[in-house]
Amino acid sequence: MLNLREIHKPTSLAEALKLLQQPDTVALAGGTELIAGQRRDVRAVVDLSALGLSYIRESSGAIAIGATTTLTELAESPILRAVANGVIAQAAHRSAASVLRNQETVTGTLIVEPDSILAVALLALDAQATVVRTDTRTVALADFLSMREHLLMTKVTSVMALLTEITVPMTNPRASLQTVARTPSDKPIVSVCAAARIEQGVARNVRIALGGVGETAVRAADTEKQLEGKPLSDSVIESAAQLAANGLSPRGDFRGSVEYRKEMAVVLTRRAAKELTT
Repeated sequence: MLNLREIHKPTSLAEALKLLQQPDTVALAGGTELIAGQRRDVRAVVDLSALGLSYIRESSGAIAIGATTTLTELAESPILRAVANGVIAQAAHRSAASVLRNQETVTGTLIVEPDSILAVALLALDAQATVVRTDTRTVALADFLSMREHLLMTKVTSVMALLTEITVPMTNPRASLQTVARTPSDKPIVSVCAAARIEQGVARNVRIALGGVGETAVRAADTEKQLEGKPLSDSVIESAAQLAANGLSPRGDFRGSVEYRKEMAVVLTRRAAKELTT
């Protein structure tokens, strides 16, 4: 932010949205990406820290996570550690180094890294995103990730929106988060989260989410259908895991080729599904 001139700190969403309509003005939550980017086109920032959007609380059978909640707060939350085998807390811990976790927020992570391990965990748990503009909209996280640029700023109207809350329904008590990385402390190259209810040995409401295999985290719909309503035997899991790479179009890089990422999607899906049975 080499040309920064103004810092605003609104105390209401209405005030924040009004300020964000001004030219060359952006929202500031944790600020890690914004500061590191050294952008020249930003002349004013709107600090969101006074909007009361940092919280984790249970409400009506779901968990509500405020937009400016830090990754450290997610990782250390007793509520999140107790839900779905703690996969959201695990994902937050794996998302950044300890120093950055104190600053990075759930919103910033989802917007900047829509294929991150945190996005994967939330997607597998059917998370929803609340977006406020002139009205308030709640959309499936999958839709938010794929349309985040359109939802957060409509070029036609020049109206900026804010992601204010992530809601996670407490419907799937079992979940497993699997990753592969160059070292234990590195961000995952590929990540998979599986979630389900196991009723009398049968898998219900199966959700499989993948990261590192596309522009955003995605659901493995074919694998979910193969597992839904069945006992999770080794043969069922194997046939379902082989479908995890269907339709994937990852970009290869120095951390992993296209072929490697597709193969790891299968391997990690197999591991995650098997862990649901333990």
